[in-house]
Amino acid sequence: MSLEWSRKGMDIVYYDGAMAGKGQIIKGVFNATTAGYGLALNSGRTWIERGNADDGGAVVSGTGAAYLFGQRRLLLTAVQTGNNSFFGGGDRLSIASDCSGVTAEMAGGWSMLEMKSGGKTNSISAAHRIDLKINTGSTVSAGVTSALLIAAEALSPSTHTGTIAVMHVPNPQAGTYDAFLVLGSATGVAAANTHTIDSHALSYILTVKDPAGNLGYIPVLAAVPA
Repeated sequence: MSLEWSRKGMDIVYYDGAMAGKGQIIKGVFNATTAGYGLALNSGRTWIERGNADDGGAVVSGTGAAYLFGQRRLLLTAVQTGNNSFFGGGDRLSIASDCSGVTAEMAGGWSMLEMKSGGKTNSISAAHRIDLKINTGSTVSAGVTSALLIAAEALSPSTHTGTIAVMHVPNPQAGTYDAFLVLGSATGVAAANTHTIDSHALSYILTVKDPAGNLGYIPVLAAVPA
């Protein structure tokens, strides 16, 4: 197998030579569950790979979008069947020891939007964007197609004295939130409603489906009842 690295302008290009389509880059022994097979981290070496990009102090225009590492994409072109899962990217934190003494957060992935001193926004900003694109000509058949799927491979701890939740919003380290949820005005998620409950006017209703697939609604009061 011939593995080759070459320089193209300011870029480094990897390809697999004569064995087209067979190249992979693996750091450490993947899927190993025993210490020592991965690339070791310690107090002085807390990361393996980093990247940094900036705007060069100039306006970035005409690109539509800018990325640090470009994009990850898994393209499916054949009819796929069976109990298989497909993902454009995957992150995982595997805990195989007693980490109950850790008092900070642990997660499979971490996204952050940081507002530096002097930074300013006047648009939609988020620490993580989840995008759903259903193009004309596609078919959404049985099942649920969503922008966010919160799944669980297993929920069977041997000892269960804590709380397992679908969503957790801890107290911020500083300051306070303005709201738990901000909704747009487009129909489908929320709709204006003029009904009242116990003399309290409804501002909106949130549309939901119950486990049987029946369409239902969650009322949102215009004001907190006295």
